[in-house]
Amino acid sequence: MLKVIIADDEKMICLLISQLLDWKELDFEIAGMAYTGIDAYQMIVEHRPDLVITDIRMPGYDGIELIKKVKEAGIQTEFIMISGFKQFEYAQNAMKYGVKYYLLKPIEEDKLLEIVQEIRQDIYDRIKHRMYESNLETEVKETRDKMKKRFLTSILPRKNGRDSDVGIDREMVNDEYKTQFQDGVFQAIVVKLDTEYQPEDGNQLVIDEIEKRVADLEAICEEQISVNMHSGTIALLNYRIEQKEAVYGQLREMYAGIREYISQFQGFTVVLGIGEKRSQFFDAQICLKTAIDAVKYRIRFYDAGIIFYEHYQFDPYDISRIITTDKIQNFEKAIETENIRAAIACIVSDVREIRYGEQNYAPILLYDIMQRYVEILTAYCKRYQLYNDEYVEGLGRWNEAVDNARTERAIMEETEKFIRSILESIFQKRKEIDIKPIRVIKEYIEAHYMQEINLNQLAEMVDMNASYLSSVFKKETGMTYSDYLTRCRMECARDLLVHSNKSILEIAKDSGYQNTRYFSKQFQKQIGLKPSEYRRLYS
Repeated sequence: MLKVIIADDEKMICLLISQLLDWKELDFEIAGMAYTGIDAYQMIVEHRPDLVITDIRMPGYDGIELIKKVKEAGIQTEFIMISGFKQFEYAQNAMKYGVKYYLLKPIEEDKLLEIVQEIRQDIYDRIKHRMYESNLETEVKETRDKMKKRFLTSILPRKNGRDSDVGIDREMVNDEYKTQFQDGVFQAIVVKLDTEYQPEDGNQLVIDEIEKRVADLEAICEEQISVNMHSGTIALLNYRIEQKEAVYGQLREMYAGIREYISQFQGFTVVLGIGEKRSQFFDAQICLKTAIDAVKYRIRFYDAGIIFYEHYQFDPYDISRIITTDKIQNFEKAIETENIRAAIACIVSDVREIRYGEQNYAPILLYDIMQRYVEILTAYCKRYQLYNDEYVEGLGRWNEAVDNARTERAIMEETEKFIRSILESIFQKRKEIDIKPIRVIKEYIEAHYMQEINLNQLAEMVDMNASYLSSVFKKETGMTYSDYLTRCRMECARDLLVHSNKSILEIAKDSGYQNTRYFSKQFQKQIGLKPSEYRRLYS
């Protein structure tokens, strides 16, 4: 409700005004009644009313003095002046302070009601206008912030290592994204939150607090854009070169504040990665990438809270010279042959090679090796239709686990666990998938053993690669398809030799052999007796 204060040196007048109208119906509450100008002023300062009804002549401060002091105090309120005389000079003075309403005693109810209603509407109109302006200002700011964040997101380094296609022209970016980048220093930071909890366990509360503290850097920068990641905040800063020490001091204070904030929670640690300084705006992507890399250095420098990328120099490397084509083939062969131990050994071998062969290898090299092997596994799964929701979920868990890993050992263990679980799942699904085609082929051989049958024919029938079918058939049945075909033919021949009077030539043909001599040779090889000997012995 709106507030009204009534001031008159006559208590009866104050009481009369308070009872003259239904103030509650008019959406007003009487905050107080004062009988001197001094009391009225103190009451106005305390309650900040929307409306003051005051007599012109009062002890302490008269009406004009009261209005003047209230305006000087910066308190916005409407006044209705009341008087027992037609004192035009008082009304004129009151108008200097924006007072529009003047009533003579005795006060007429209708006239007071009309003025109060008009004032109420003016107040509501102002409130509505202020809300509109505030909402508009908020909306404009939110839109500008979203555009800025969209720009920053568009130039973030991609996981495949390639740069974004977004052009990095300062004037174009300022115009298109409503940014205010100026000449000076460009530098990125990453505030990385490591946690043992899953995102749904409340990490967002901490990440939001981090983003607010990062946003405070705006006061010392020409421009500052930040976006939340799933485990922290990344920001691009632009400041004048002479502000460098002040910015660094602010960063240290910010980091200390964040550490103090997260200390009230269990299971959280935080690292601040600070990327390279660049003087050219088109190097913004380098700023971001080096800040991200600086955070990754924490797996080597365990106790570091703030890591400057520029403080370390590591040997350059080419991942393709470490994970060669031969090594990729060995890894895929291990998957093909369902040898999990061999697949893991490929990764362990490469890690051992850089650890003992490279004196000054970059910590991010370990990330890149793990990422490359996971990419090879992903490509393999996509190639053989094994890339599904289960794989995507597992990949997400691996990414999060590696993102939170604080040591090289932890990254290795998480990658090994992911690859092992995926391969076990692949092999189980492959087994389930393979069982049906093998059953179909066995049934076909059992029904058509007397005909010519070859591996390519069987592979085409079940839509499988012939070599792969041969491998799967032997794994599931313990014999090759040709051995199984021979066994079916021998079973038929044995049955005919014992239970029919057919000749050896006829039995050979009914069993799938056109050459009697070859049939006899195969029979003796498989059964240990010639066909004629078998007949005499068992018929």
